[in-house]
Amino acid sequence: MPIITRQPLLAWMLEQRCFFLFLALLALLLALAFLGDTVHARAIFTFVNVLVLLTAVAAIGRTWFVLIIAVLLGVPALAFRLLALESSLPGHLVLSWGLNAAFLAFVLGNVLHYVLRRDLMTADKLFGVVVAYILVAVLWAHLHGMLQYFYPGAYAFGGTAKALNMPELIYFSITTLTTVGFGDITPVLIPSRILTALEMIQGVMFVALLIARLTGIYVGVATKT
Repeated sequence: MPIITRQPLLAWMLEQRCFFLFLALLALLLALAFLGDTVHARAIFTFVNVLVLLTAVAAIGRTWFVLIIAVLLGVPALAFRLLALESSLPGHLVLSWGLNAAFLAFVLGNVLHYVLRRDLMTADKLFGVVVAYILVAVLWAHLHGMLQYFYPGAYAFGGTAKALNMPELIYFSITTLTTVGFGDITPVLIPSRILTALEMIQGVMFVALLIARLTGIYVGVATKT
């Protein structure tokens, strides 16, 4: 059952859902890049994580069923993320990454469903395409993070085995997804190499299939109109 609103401002905001999610993800990447490990930095990072959660839920919550599932996945992910920040225990951290990966996968699937829907192309859908690509990179970053917990020494930074933090994992994921591969962070063990190879394959196929799909949909829509 679709969620219906009669408030003009809220209706306008709901039409820009992917745009607001894009801004939240951009804020998350900037926070990871420039915030240190201080009390104030953690507070800001927590706020940004809440912002990403809220905008992600809003972006895909177009029916009550999807909204409820998104909340059920997102709230535990955020709760364990906050617990991991407080305790700094590796077990809490990997659990929060696993829950967040499940939430991101659900959000990604719904964003793609929205973007690939056969109707008029809008600016918000274009932001949805960018959001989907960022979500893919962040999702793989969480998978790499979980793998290094179960396989210590799976990745090396500058030739030295290192447990990568989230900024490093996202950086590695983006360079892998885009097949740039600067080589400063490298997979060392077979499991991490296979996971990296799978991400590279998805990175190439994702762009090719998405463009082909979008072209087929909107050429068809234009022909009918």
